[in-house]
Amino acid sequence: ARTAPVQIGTATWTSVSAGYEHTCGVRTDSSLWCWGSSSSGQVGDGALVSRSSPVKIGAATWRVVSAGGLHTCGIRTEGTLWCWGSNSVAQVGIGSQSVTPSTAPVQVGALTRWHTVSSGFSHSNALLRPEA
Repeated sequence: ARTAPVQIGTATWTSVSAGYEHTCGVRTDSSLWCWGSSSSGQVGDGALVSRSSPVKIGAATWRVVSAGGLHTCGIRTEGTLWCWGSNSVAQVGIGSQSVTPSTAPVQVGALTRWHTVSSGFSHSNALLRPEA
């Protein structure tokens, strides 16, 4: 527990999002990093192991990330939407619910024009960019 802000490493970040017991952020090079509890795979590195410091999530580039309750969603730079973590009430958005968590990012649909995403405690919402 901390009573004052603490810098996480020396990297620079474009965005950060704190969930129930985990945090994710996008660095200025568009890489995605997450840390904290991963009891439901919400860190996204393929394991159900908590991480005390940021771990890079794959090699893809990301525009935005939103940490929710026990899940996380993000939009890659090409505009695709991805979610991972607990899917107990279908919050990952893959069309069904499951007691087995997604421990790594799973693409939601095939659209490539997602604009922003917001993950709540047990739900997710995303907005599309208007068609040109």
